[in-house]
Amino acid sequence: MAEAAAEGAVDETSMEHKLKLHAEHRKEDAMARAKAQSEVVLLHAKHGVNSSFHRRKHNLKKHERPGPETWKLKGAARPAWEVYDFDTRYQDPHVKAHEDANARARRVKNIIRLCKGRFALDNDEMDEASDSSDGDNNNNSKKLFPTPQPYCRKYLSLLTQLGSLQLERKNYSSARKDFLEVLELEGTNWPYSITNARNQLMNMYMSTNRPASARKLWERLDNDGSAWIRYSAALIEYVSWNLLQEEGSTAESAERLLAKAIRGNVYVAFFLGWPQMFEKAMEYTEELVERGDSPSGSILEAIEYGCCVNDDKGLGMWGGTDGSLEWVRSVILKVLNTSDDEGSDANAEDKLVKADLMSWESKLAKEEEEYERERNEKEDMKANEEVIESDNEESSNHEEEDEEEPDSLMYAGMFRTAMDWLQDAGEFLQAPSYDFISTEDNTDEKDEVDDMTANQTANEDGLDDGDDSGSGTDDSSESEE
Repeated sequence: MAEAAAEGAVDETSMEHKLKLHAEHRKEDAMARAKAQSEVVLLHAKHGVNSSFHRRKHNLKKHERPGPETWKLKGAARPAWEVYDFDTRYQDPHVKAHEDANARARRVKNIIRLCKGRFALDNDEMDEASDSSDGDNNNNSKKLFPTPQPYCRKYLSLLTQLGSLQLERKNYSSARKDFLEVLELEGTNWPYSITNARNQLMNMYMSTNRPASARKLWERLDNDGSAWIRYSAALIEYVSWNLLQEEGSTAESAERLLAKAIRGNVYVAFFLGWPQMFEKAMEYTEELVERGDSPSGSILEAIEYGCCVNDDKGLGMWGGTDGSLEWVRSVILKVLNTSDDEGSDANAEDKLVKADLMSWESKLAKEEEEYERERNEKEDMKANEEVIESDNEESSNHEEEDEEEPDSLMYAGMFRTAMDWLQDAGEFLQAPSYDFISTEDNTDEKDEVDDMTANQTANEDGLDDGDDSGSGTDDSSESEE
């Protein structure tokens, strides 16, 4: 038994045992390397060859990153750590700055985006604006953001002045950009404007010979009642119809736009029809032309437009267009010499009627009454202020420096004088002339004019020679006998 046990025992120090053990270890190592290599190949195929995902994940699993609670601060850092941990009154300055920035961002409002199209409105006009404009809020229950006045109006004024300076330097692209921005901020749905950006933009289009842009502008400003917009539209349509003979432009379309312009400001039509007569009657017009801020539809706006001799705008632009002034005069005379029954039509709303031209008297009288009422109110207010602040020298000096408004009564009297001269000279009784028409198919209009003149002369001869015509009939009867 002892010999059998001795034979079955393995001598660990023998060379045979060592070689056998070494072979087993090499086999296990090869299998481990093959397994590891297969895992690496799979990781590379999934995350890429240069990715360290598997290594980072492996390291994190084995060796977790120690947190701040494991830090052992020494020296000057130890009191700071203790204060940070145990003092509840401490506030991190970086966190505080971040919270302040977020609160400031919530308070800041983009006025240009929120109040776009309503820069000229006051808080009292917000209700009307909410009904006619959608704004930024699609929900009707929410109110529109109120416009911070007077800052919005001041911004419009400064932007308009910038565009005027660019226009004066003939930087037309920059001026156009500024004026269009004023139009977008102020809005085009309102029949009035607190700036003259619209007028300057239209005059720039007219002076630089850009009728397509001017046409788009007046189509965009369809509700604007300014004479600079409406009469420019009529002039462009006249040029398109009579001079350029473009398709889609007819005499009816030109007269339709002229009728719309006359309804906006009837005084300008007489300025254009008889410019020489009004040039003799009107005085002190340079001040109004330089001001350029007369209200729409007023006599002051008509004088500003009709007495502007500059070739780039107003009467100067009409005078530089062949036959334009004769066309306005012919339209006025045709309407005045046509009876109401003959002028009535289904499309009477678009056509010019005699009542539109004869409305200048009532409108002028209304303007005179409003001017007198406002002047009396200002005088009473100044008298009350002088009584209350009689000892305040600064207030009196400030009142003296205020710019005086133009005297509408004086200009209204000049306009009445010119109209009286025209009526005394019989200008409104003359038949219209169509010599300005350059088209070939104008025979119908000329025939109508010839018939009208023939009827008018026959009536005048009958009124002037009534007695002679009676004796003539008697003589003819006797001769026949």
